[in-house]
Amino acid sequence: MRLLILTNSLNCLGENDAPLGNAFRRSGCEVIFGEINAISADDYRYFTRGVLVPRNGQLYDPGSAAQGDRGAYFFDECQLIWVMRQPQDCVARDIWQMLWLASQHTPFVNSIEGMTFLNTKHALGYVVPKENRPFSYTSNDFSLLWQRYRKNPDQSWVAKPPNAFCGQNVFLLHPNGPNVRAILQCLTGNTAARHVFDYGIGGFKAEYAVLQQFIPEVAQGEKRVVVACGKAVAWHGRQLHPDDHRSNLTQGGKLIEVDLHSSEIELAELIGKKLMAHGINFIGIDMAYPYILEINIADPGGLYDAKLVSGVDHSDQVAELIIAHFKKYPS
Repeated sequence: MRLLILTNSLNCLGENDAPLGNAFRRSGCEVIFGEINAISADDYRYFTRGVLVPRNGQLYDPGSAAQGDRGAYFFDECQLIWVMRQPQDCVARDIWQMLWLASQHTPFVNSIEGMTFLNTKHALGYVVPKENRPFSYTSNDFSLLWQRYRKNPDQSWVAKPPNAFCGQNVFLLHPNGPNVRAILQCLTGNTAARHVFDYGIGGFKAEYAVLQQFIPEVAQGEKRVVVACGKAVAWHGRQLHPDDHRSNLTQGGKLIEVDLHSSEIELAELIGKKLMAHGINFIGIDMAYPYILEINIADPGGLYDAKLVSGVDHSDQVAELIIAHFKKYPS
């Protein structure tokens, strides 16, 4: 099997690129690292700049540069493609379109349809059972979100964009908070300030925001669960930074070792199997049981972090599950 892993940079492999690339090579596969933002077409055959890694070459750590034969590699000469990064905004529409077309001939670990439509906070209502998700309200109309906030004067909320990541622009809104109105205006594009121009030369500026019920269980920390082909394979805990309400490692959260009890495993695998029906075979789930807070499909961290805290590398197990799945269900 020849696997093409699409990533940002060939000179700085990510936390999934490196260990999973190593694991697939140990399983006897050829591995190519390719640049997701450099996809091109030769008479509608799609290819990208990449590196074919020697099968018995050096093993990589995150941050390493890919070493091997650099050149142009065609998608239809691979048996499996794994999109590990999202394309840059300025080329995203073209990249997703070309990837979808390529996926009509070559299997993808995570389907382009799934990455496009389910890699968002909007999807929690579809993927997660109602009893396992916080109540949320989504709009690009500031006044609707403001009314919802004021309707529950004793409730704390979390406000955030539906398609951001790594804790970006995630705000904790306490009851009667002095800046809540300004925060909700900001998250929805400050349309009240722009309304006087009736869209004018600046155009339509409204942006969507999610107002989500704050879950007290988060104060005890979250768990990131990595699920491959519907099976929970690795997990770790994240403690809140003492000066922040977010547990994201990028925002100062602390990585800790945790156990996962049977109910948590059952819930994670239920979600994993539901996503498999949409061609999604590798995800990271953020959980404060019994609640699911977020599902990560595009390059979900957790596998490398679980190794850091437990000393156990589960990347070989992931590779075995992925290879077995695509042998059992070839395109």
